[in-house]
Amino acid sequence: MLKLTWIEFFLRLIPETFILIGGIHIISRKSFDMPKYIFSSIVMAILSFFIRWLPIYFGVHMMINVILTICAMVIINIGIMRAIYSTLLITFLLALSEFLNMIVLNLLNINIESLSPFIKCLFGVPSLIMMSLFIIAINWFLKRKEGIKYVSN
Repeated sequence: MLKLTWIEFFLRLIPETFILIGGIHIISRKSFDMPKYIFSSIVMAILSFFIRWLPIYFGVHMMINVILTICAMVIINIGIMRAIYSTLLITFLLALSEFLNMIVLNLLNINIESLSPFIKCLFGVPSLIMMSLFIIAINWFLKRKEGIKYVSN
């Protein structure tokens, strides 16, 4: 079980879910409907919180979250193929940013397992920043690609 505390829910999971859902919208080229965006982000954060409390093996919760995210994106009118592609890409970028953050923390000899939930959340902020930068870069490349495509026609 990967139990989260309420502090981690509010300081880590909620912002992470907003970034994740926003990234899916950007990659799938779907415009933001703010009420749906906020509602789906909060619902996904709550679902992720309780999925982590399930007595399942490490990694299974991630697959369940990916499936639920794809379903949520289809419900808010993102096509199934775009939802699958976008969710898998964003999940990969999230894992990559957390991996890079863990490498830096290990190089600095920081063991986050023994820290308080608040401090753990602070040490997790760089991965959220990296994730946001990845999404901004993807958005820039997609807009540039669209601009090049329209100019050449």
